[in-house]
Amino acid sequence: MGDLTEAVFFDIETTGLSHKSAFLYLIGAAFVEDGRFVLCQYLAEDLSEEEAVLRAFSERIRGKKRLIHFNGSTFDLPFLQARCRKYGLPCPASEMEQIDLYRRISPLKNVLRLSNCRLKTLEEFLGCRREDPFTGGELIELYQAYRRERDERLLKVLLLHNAEDILGMLSVLSMLAYPALCQAEAVPEKTELSPCTDYAGREQKELLLPVRLSLALPRPLSLHADGIFFSGHEKTGLIKVPVFCGELKYFYPDYKNYSYLPQEDMAIHKSVAVYVDKSHRVPARPETCYTRKTGEFLPLFLPGGAKEPALEESLFSPLFFRQAPDSRASRQMKARQAPKQAAAGQTPKQTADRQISRHTADRQSAVIREGFFEAGSDFLNDASLLSAYADHLLSHLLKV
Repeated sequence: MGDLTEAVFFDIETTGLSHKSAFLYLIGAAFVEDGRFVLCQYLAEDLSEEEAVLRAFSERIRGKKRLIHFNGSTFDLPFLQARCRKYGLPCPASEMEQIDLYRRISPLKNVLRLSNCRLKTLEEFLGCRREDPFTGGELIELYQAYRRERDERLLKVLLLHNAEDILGMLSVLSMLAYPALCQAEAVPEKTELSPCTDYAGREQKELLLPVRLSLALPRPLSLHADGIFFSGHEKTGLIKVPVFCGELKYFYPDYKNYSYLPQEDMAIHKSVAVYVDKSHRVPARPETCYTRKTGEFLPLFLPGGAKEPALEESLFSPLFFRQAPDSRASRQMKARQAPKQAAAGQTPKQTADRQISRHTADRQSAVIREGFFEAGSDFLNDASLLSAYADHLLSHLLKV
């Protein structure tokens, strides 16, 4: 966010949605001055004062660096720019760094279990309550009435709505702590592999990864997906990761230079394979070009179908997989087998269910590849790797 002394929180009220036919009659702006927030409101008591309002606001924000708004990239700023152009005025707001709170927070709507991402909904999520009962659209009629009657009670209503929009943004600013989760710093001295019991009552291990958060969470947060759990409160959090104990495969990338040994269920380089009887070796394919390793592994969630390797593939190499990372061949094989399975006695509904299930699995596998890396002591004692892993896991949880 940077220094708030260089920031302006702003919100506008207009007589309609189109800048071609509607007017801007009220601008609210909040600044940090002498260590406290100051709210300024610029009201056009008549439509002829719109230009004066634009001039006063532009002059007041001159020299500021950041403009903070709520969905202002879509409405407030373009409307402001258009009305400035109408009067041939410069628009300093256009030159400022734009921080749209709506765009920062709305991608986390499902993660935060919000019904929508309106400003009032976010305020309610934080436990804030408004005095103002009106929407921006309802205020248009009240403004028209105020222009006719100059009723001070109507003026208070107009100013209250705009002021509470600004105050709402100040409250919602704290929610930027949620997208900032990925900046968490691991606590190596408290990180450990711990025994645990899974839902089936089997003894397993899990990684306990405490983290320090860069911003305090306004409300406690719990996330879980793909066996990964996170719980956070204020500036501390804990990530729990299941450890895979068993055998995984390392796939050689240049399969054309390898031969597969069916009896040993492994691939070896051709320079070595020439010493193996031809009856015991076959050319390796992508799905058979591997060696196997037993150990303790931690999961990674890698982008599927990416042209370039993900950063994690170099940070946590070597990576191991349950099956070949590029499983298009195996999916195609299953697709060819599907008609035969249907002909073997499946009902039409069973066939349709299988196709839907296969389509869903294919779509998911095209988005994420699940890889693993060894959970060795080098990793557990490396603060930078632990922080990078925490970043990776939290990014994954926030996207699910």
